[in-house]
Amino acid sequence: MERDSVDRHVERWLPELPDLDPRIEGIVTRMQFIVRYLRRNKEQVLKERGLQMGEWEILHTLRRAGAPYQTAPTALADASGVPPTTMTSRLDRLEGRGFVVRVHDPADRRRLLVELTDKGHAAWRSAMAGLDRGEKELLATLGTDEQDRLADLLRPLMRHVDART
Repeated sequence: MERDSVDRHVERWLPELPDLDPRIEGIVTRMQFIVRYLRRNKEQVLKERGLQMGEWEILHTLRRAGAPYQTAPTALADASGVPPTTMTSRLDRLEGRGFVVRVHDPADRRRLLVELTDKGHAAWRSAMAGLDRGEKELLATLGTDEQDRLADLLRPLMRHVDART
């Protein structure tokens, strides 16, 4: 098997950390590097579309909500893990760009909802297309059988994480 930069990383640490399990160090380090690569790709795709990560999260959360693609600002803040004041400024920017509008809740006119506009849908679709291209490019280094095997290998790890979060 062809060696990679993580193999060299592990070799450099073994003399310093004799109890280091090279298999586990290799697996964890590769996962961290791959996640970092995907994060940088995501940031670049969003930057090319004039979006910040927090703004993307709002568009994505609204889209995931399904038709009519609206939700309360407090739910958006909770989903993003930010205080309501931070959410308000993000929503102000997105509304100023025409990606969202604030509308009255038909069930309770005192409540406001945030709704994804056609322009917001288009921005979301454009970003998703860019993200999809990057992910497919990365995973194209594996054949479909290898991709299936990788998905099967990651599933029990994810169940372990799910059970602890």
